[in-house]
Amino acid sequence: MKCPRCGSILCTVEYDGVMIEVCPDCKGEWLHAGELQKIVEHHDEVFTQEEIASLEAVNKEIFTAEKENFDELSCPHCENAQMEHFNYGDTSGIILHKCPECGGIWTDKDQLKKVEELVDGWKADLNQDSAKYGPILQKVETEEQKELDRDVSISKFGFVNAVLRRFCE
Repeated sequence: MKCPRCGSILCTVEYDGVMIEVCPDCKGEWLHAGELQKIVEHHDEVFTQEEIASLEAVNKEIFTAEKENFDELSCPHCENAQMEHFNYGDTSGIILHKCPECGGIWTDKDQLKKVEELVDGWKADLNQDSAKYGPILQKVETEEQKELDRDVSISKFGFVNAVLRRFCE
């Protein structure tokens, strides 16, 4: 496969237990469908708080990066397929390219590392966010369940409704 950025031949390397294609010249990385998820879920390297904090500069440039990164790249795997760019996690400011046909993802130099740092930051904040927003989410879920129970009521007898709902699940 050829690099969509500079045209060099991509080399296969192992990255956190996943075989990916890397450009020897521009250092971009090609990930087949599903490989990015495997890497961020099971990567070996743990990033420091300083590395995670360095993404704040990227986060401040979210809209600028998205507006300026409209370059069109061809998929190195599919013939004549134009990749679509997207903002990883919707708000990270890390703009990646994805093939609409095969689902492969192109990351420019160091973007894969930035994605891993970002995910580490999300994981680090998960417990704090759960403690902060968990009660609110639980309240919303309870209210939604009450509305559902009212909407699904078939009989005016609670016991009959409970039995019928159990059969419907």
